[in-house]
Amino acid sequence: MKVLITAGPTWIKIDDIRIITTIFTGGTGLYLAKEFKKNGDDVTLLINSHYIGKIKDLNVINFRYFDEFKKIVIETLKKNNYDLIIHSAAVSDYRLKRTFSGKIPSNKNLKLELVPTEKIIKIIKRLAKDSVVVQFKLEIKRKDLIKKAYNSLLENKSNFVVANALDDLKKDYKAFIIDREKNIIEVNSKKELFLNLNKLFKSKLYDF
Repeated sequence: MKVLITAGPTWIKIDDIRIITTIFTGGTGLYLAKEFKKNGDDVTLLINSHYIGKIKDLNVINFRYFDEFKKIVIETLKKNNYDLIIHSAAVSDYRLKRTFSGKIPSNKNLKLELVPTEKIIKIIKRLAKDSVVVQFKLEIKRKDLIKKAYNSLLENKSNFVVANALDDLKKDYKAFIIDREKNIIEVNSKKELFLNLNKLFKSKLYDF
């Protein structure tokens, strides 16, 4: 099985030394990549270079900024066909309307105007029509998590969504895997997440 996994945050440039990013490191995507590799699958991992060093036996493509990530995703999908794509990267929802050159002086107030970024999941679905696509959806609280994740799944036409609540991630790992029929599987570790995603992909119950 040929697998593509995205992981880690995308950076948004403010000036030549400052960025906007998220608190996430790409740990879940890295874990899944290692498990699929151990499973004998052909794995490509796209991950932010700031958060990772060399990884043995994995085809790793590094990125840092949003535009760089977008370009790599497009180029990778145009050159390769994947059976399974797991899009776990913490992609920036906003970017600056105008970036700055050099270093902004720090002795005065600064207002930054943000505009929405393009949704990478929609690019993935457009370029990888025959792939099984797993997206991720994060909310702060578990309230309405399933509803919002399912609506995102339908909007993006993904096959599965992995829903997380930040409150749960601060304790022990917990996630919910949801499919288009709104079947829900609760998992309580990254190992369970891998096992269930692998099983769901290979299950004859799903017609992809």
